[in-house]
Amino acid sequence: MQNLYLMVVICASLLGCSATNENENRDKDEDLAKLYQSNTLHGHVEKLVRQLLSTSQPFDSSANIAVGTILPAKHNSGQQLPAHASLGLQIQESVMTFVTQAGLSVVEYKTMPSININNQADEMLSRNIKELADSISVDYFLTGTYTLQESSTLVNIRLIKIPENTVLAAATDYVPNDAMWSATKVTIKNNQIYRNGY
Repeated sequence: MQNLYLMVVICASLLGCSATNENENRDKDEDLAKLYQSNTLHGHVEKLVRQLLSTSQPFDSSANIAVGTILPAKHNSGQQLPAHASLGLQIQESVMTFVTQAGLSVVEYKTMPSININNQADEMLSRNIKELADSISVDYFLTGTYTLQESSTLVNIRLIKIPENTVLAAATDYVPNDAMWSATKVTIKNNQIYRNGY
């Protein structure tokens, strides 16, 4: 009888340890997932949009907003920094996602009047001005700039009321470069070599 009692106690202890380890492992996995998500470009843009909306002056949230491409800033000399088109476009797409999810009315001004069906894809968006509507109705622009730095990218966005061109909100964040592309030992930026490690 004592042996049976001892076996039950040992089994219960082992099951308790197993459940505790499973809970700890699940918590660690969730923490790692959150950490990974927060260090993605999309995660940093979410933080940027939250900052923008939480510090904004009052505005009509049912009015139409056009989200523009986030463009490279310029040097004091007026010379433009090297453009990373995919970076500015991806920030724009993420901003559009989060602003829409926040319940604001986003105008997709790149929508064509009809679907262009071809062998490769069914196209509904275009950047060709001849394929787009002659005019759009918007009340606010949401746009910004980015500046490449050695280990991070400085991203600024702002909400502008038109036609007054009044800035109602602005936000800034430093996005680590490894959130956008993997770190390498040697990189070339602005026609200069940067060594990150050996």
